[in-house]
Amino acid sequence: MMDSRGKAVGRYLLRLVGGVSVIIGLLMAFSSLANGDLFGIVLSAVLIGGGVFALKRSGGPRDTATAAPVTGQRAH
Repeated sequence: MMDSRGKAVGRYLLRLVGGVSVIIGLLMAFSSLANGDLFGIVLSAVLIGGGVFALKRSGGPRDTATAAPVTGQRAH
C-alpha cells in the first residue's frame, strides 16, 4: 500500500508525462500536416489521446465518501 506522499509524487509525474505527451503530439500533428504524413498524424493522435488520458488519471480522488467535509465556510 502506498502512502499519501507516494501518491502525490505519482500524480505529479503522471501530470508531467501527460502534459509533455500532449505538447509533443500537437507539435508532431502540425508538422505532419505540413508534410502530408498520414502515419505521423495517426501517431500524434495516439500521443495526444494518451496524454489526455494521463492528465485525467492524475486528478484528485474520485470517491466523495472519503473526502473530508468542508465546514465553517460561508459565502461572502
